[in-house]
Amino acid sequence: MPESLDAVVFDIGNVLIHWDPRLLYRKIFTRVDMTADEGMVDWFLATVCTTEWNIEQDRGRSIAEAEAEAIGRHPDYAPQIRAFYGRFQEMIPGEIPDTVAALRQAKAAGLPLHGLTNFGRETFPQTAARFDFLRSFDTVVVSGDEGVIKPDPAIFHILIERAGLDPQRTAFIDDSAANIRSAAELGFATHHFADPGAFTAWWKAAGLPVG
Repeated sequence: MPESLDAVVFDIGNVLIHWDPRLLYRKIFTRVDMTADEGMVDWFLATVCTTEWNIEQDRGRSIAEAEAEAIGRHPDYAPQIRAFYGRFQEMIPGEIPDTVAALRQAKAAGLPLHGLTNFGRETFPQTAARFDFLRSFDTVVVSGDEGVIKPDPAIFHILIERAGLDPQRTAFIDDSAANIRSAAELGFATHHFADPGAFTAWWKAAGLPVG
């Protein structure tokens, strides 16, 4: 860990805000007793609106193109497919308090803050409108705007150049091990976010601002 860090870069989904498509599809796929049909939820997210399908929106594909592609494969599920982005905010129940508190403390202390996120170019603005702290970054690089996604080093280089970062003096927090590996190879001081308690301990050990 460097003696002092000059900036912090946060991932967003499942670092600053919770994101889980199952939250929406448990509402959509319900049994007659109004309990979630977990089997249908699993099938739909593994077969129709898959992780790989969603990643293409993170890479810049439009929602209209994505819906057309998925409906072409599964026309009987057109309403459920359109719900993925039509009701996208229902997948985001709220913020993750520990990381948001750290972000606010760093902001109050005047530490430069940046965001680097795999997020669709159409869904990020509506999400940022919900959460004020997502509008507090000095720089935010959104994969859907750039046409490249983490863990590709190219998107890290976009942020480094745009924000004028020295990776050796910059903290990077992400929930993806692959993204953490890419950042570490570029010299960032990394934390793989999996547990709020472990994050708080790391944040303090790094000498970052605490309220």
